[in-house]
Amino acid sequence: MLGRSRGANAVRRFRRDRSGTTAIEYALVAGLIFLALTTGLAVYGNSAGSLFGNLSTRLLAVLG
Repeated sequence: MLGRSRGANAVRRFRRDRSGTTAIEYALVAGLIFLALTTGLAVYGNSAGSLFGNLSTRLLAVLG
């Protein structure tokens, strides 16, 4: 009988503990932010590179 109440208390403590859930939520949010950043860089990386390339070419033409 005593072991059964210890087990029930352990289950209750486990169900009330939310620290693991919070860590998983933070990891999911961080993963989504990383995914959004890498997707944005992949989509707009080439156009941003060509924009800065054109800008530097024009700037060098004006200065040189």
